[in-house]
Formats: sequence, C-alpha cells, structure tokens
Amino acid sequence: MRKKTTLKDADWVCRSVNNNFPALSTTWLNFNLENNNGINAISKIGKTIQDLRNANNSELFTFNFVKNLLESVKTNSAGNCYEKATIAEFILRMNGVKNCKRINLVADDGRKNLEHCVSMVNFDTENPYPNPQKVVIIDPWSGVSGYADYIFKVYTNMFNRYFKLGNDDQIQFVARYPLELTDEEIEYFKQRYPELVFKSHDKHKLMCNG
Repeated sequence: MRKKTTLKDADWVCRSVNNNFPALSTTWLNFNLENNNGINAISKIGKTIQDLRNANNSELFTFNFVKNLLESVKTNSAGNCYEKATIAEFILRMNGVKNCKRINLVADDGRKNLEHCVSMVNFDTENPYPNPQKVVIIDPWSGVSGYADYIFKVYTNMFNRYFKLGNDDQIQFVARYPLELTDEEIEYFKQRYPELVFKSHDKHKLMCNG
C-alpha cells in the first residue's frame, strides 16, 4: 500500500508540471520527429529556451531563480528536461518534501553524460549510493515517474534511441544544487500557484515532511 500511495503522489507531481506548465521541448521534438520536418521551428524554440536560461538568475539565488523560471515557462510555453525537473522539485518542496533534489543522469561511472535532468525523492538518505528501489524518479519530460530501478528500465527499453545506452551501461546520477526556499518564500508561491498545493487530507508518502 505504501508503494502504491507513493507512486500515486509521484504521478500527481509529474502531471502537475505538464498540466500547469505546458511547454514545447526541443529535445522531445527532436526525439520524436522521424525526419527534419519543423527544424526551423525547433531551432526557434531552442533559442527561446537558451535566451531565457541566460537571462535568469543563478540557482544560488533560489527565490528569484524559481520565480523567473516559472513565469518564463508559463509565458513562453517552452522548456526542456531541466526546466521540467526544476518545476517538479519546486512542487515537492512547496508541499513540504525535503528529501528531494534534481539530478543529472550519467552512465559508465560518469564518463557518459546522458544530457538529462530529472527530479528525485530519496528514501535511502543514510546510503551514499542510494538503493534504486528506494529512490523515486519524477521525469515530466518523458511523462513517467516511479522507483529508479523501474524508470531506468523504461529509459533502456523505450527511450534508448535518445539515451543510446549500451548493454552494460549502468545509469547513475549526479545531484544538482537543491532549491532552498524559506517558509515565507514557500507561502508566497502557495498564494501565487494554489493549483500546485496538494489538497488531500490523507497522509501521503511524498507530501509529508521527509
């Protein structure tokens, strides 16, 4: 039951990102298009995303960084895995989840960069190398969420044309700087984005302090 509830909450976060911040992704379009149809449009979207990243503040200034990112994705309807993973972590933190962060995916002990960013909830915080069966991955870019061992199989089987993993490649992750927000800043965002606040009165595994 606990796993089922946890996965339900992870899926809610994943869907919340895409439903409330619909965005065209250049990497997603390139992955799904079989030919060069729309290449000019993709290039234009990519320039928009890069310009918005360049204009935003450093991640170290979390409040302004998150505020600008949310507004730019909402206004321009453009964002890749990095933007989507950032919004997922933001939703988690706004709902009281502390054991979360964004991660970059790598393989071959870091020698192969998969160029992909997702949000992670770690239920194995005592272990420097968390058990994949105790780590939840939320990936709005691909529209999937679940425990890492399952998600890695999805990447290998369904998205390998994108990730280009070898038979012996093991996916690992590198943590990004966490989004640290004060209680006052979180309250500001709750007032501005009430649709991102988890409304159930049940005790949910991701939506409680952890």
